Amino acid sequence: MWSEKSRSVVSLGWASAAWFILCAIASPAAAFGVVPACSKYTGWNGQTNPPTDAAGLANTNFPEASSTSYFGTLLTAPIGTVFTIHGEYPLCRFMALEIYTSDQLVGFINDFQINPDPGTNNPFVSGTAQGTFTAYLVFGPQPATPAPNTIYTGTLTTVSLIYRLYHTTNPNDPAGGSTNPVDPLISVGSKTLTNCPVQPILPANSTPWDRLDLGDWMGTLPTGSQVLTASADPAWTLVNPATAHFFPNGADYYMSTMLSRQFLAPNSSENLFVMKFKAATFPNTRAGVPVYASRQVRFWSICTDDPYTTNVNRCVPDDATVLDPDGFATFVISDPGSAPSPAALTKYYASWLAWGALDLPTDVVYDRQQKAWGINTPVQYYNSILYRQTLAAASFTQSFYNVAQLPQSEQQAAAGKYWPVSGYCSTAAFETYGAECLSQ
Repeated sequence: MWSEKSRSVVSLGWASAAWFILCAIASPAAAFGVVPACSKYTGWNGQTNPPTDAAGLANTNFPEASSTSYFGTLLTAPIGTVFTIHGEYPLCRFMALEIYTSDQLVGFINDFQINPDPGTNNPFVSGTAQGTFTAYLVFGPQPATPAPNTIYTGTLTTVSLIYRLYHTTNPNDPAGGSTNPVDPLISVGSKTLTNCPVQPILPANSTPWDRLDLGDWMGTLPTGSQVLTASADPAWTLVNPATAHFFPNGADYYMSTMLSRQFLAPNSSENLFVMKFKAATFPNTRAGVPVYASRQVRFWSICTDDPYTTNVNRCVPDDATVLDPDGFATFVISDPGSAPSPAALTKYYASWLAWGALDLPTDVVYDRQQKAWGINTPVQYYNSILYRQTLAAASFTQSFYNVAQLPQSEQQAAAGKYWPVSGYCSTAAFETYGAECLSQ
C-alpha cells in the first residue's frame, strides 16, 4: 500500500473549477457535524453520518455516506498546549486524525502511521486484534523531526479536530467496533473531555436524506446568483485536498464534475448521466480481506451531491459496485422515474445512483449555515459528482494522486482508462447500447 511515511500538505497551485464554484456559494464553514443533543459535551460533540442524522443538520461538507463516520470537535488553546488522544483502533477500511482551520486541511496522521501502545496491535498494519493507540495534538510549530503519533497546529490556536472512519466493517456500527473506549478520549493535563454518545443508525426512510432516492425532482428553476456553471459535455477535474474546502480527507484525491438538469428532459432528449472507467483494486474488508492487503487503493467511491447545501445524496462504495469481466465500472445517475430497468443494469454491468430529489412536500435539507432548502427552491437542480480514491499505492502510477502531480493538460492521458468517460444519454439509448450510448 501507500509507502510514504508522511504526506505533507502541498499546494499544486491549481484546483477544480467546480470546487471554486462551490466555495463561492457555500461561504464560511459552519460548525462541523452539528448534533443538537451533543452541544453540552466538550470532546467529540459533532458527528456526520447521514443515516444517523435525525434532524438532517449535519449532512454538509460533502461527506462520504457509505457506512462512513466523522466525529469532530473545535479546540482552542494557547501555543504550547498538548492534547492527548487515546483510543482503540476501529474495524474499518480507513481511519485518520485530522485538523483544520475553518474547513481547510492543516495536518493529519493516517491509521498505518499511528504506532500502537506497547504490547498491542495496529490492525491497519498486521493481524486483526484491535489494539490501542495514544496520539498527540500539539499547539505549536512542527519540528524538523516530528514526534511519532503527533500532529501540530503551527501558529493556530483554534482548530477543528476530526476523527474520520471510512467504510466500517460492520455497516450498522458507526464506531467501527471500538468498545474501550468507543471513541478516542481527548485529554489535556489532568482533564478528560466528555464525548457525546455515538448516534445510532436510524430506521429506513425516517430522514429526508434517506428519501432522496424515492422521488423525481419537483423543485424550482435556479435564477440570478443561484445559477451555476455546467457543461453539456461535463469535464472532470482533479481536486487536491491541500487546496480544497469542505474538510477534505488528507489521504484522498478527488475527481469532480458538475451536472445540470438543463441538459435533461424536457430540455433535451436525454434523461440520465452515464460514466464508465476502469476500477482500481481495493481490499474487500467486508469479505474478510485484510485492510493492509496490497491493492491499488485502500478505498474508492462515487457520490452524488447537492452543491447548494453541500449535502451528500447517495454514495456507492467500491465493494458494492458492479464490475464487468474486464474490471470496468459503469454508473447511471438519474431520477428514479428515468432509471434503466434492472435487466439493462444487469446486462451492462451497471450501478444506478439517484440524482437526488426531495420526496415529500414537507421535506427540507439544510446547508452549512443551517438554512432550510425545500421543494420550493432549486435544491438538487445541479449535481456535483465526487469520485474519491483513498491512500493510493505508490506503485499505482495512474492514481489520482500521481496524475495530479502533472500539468492539468496531461492528466487525462496519464490516467488512461482510469479517467471516466461520461455524458448524458436517454434511458432508451442506454437500454439498447449500455455505456456505448455515449458514442451513439
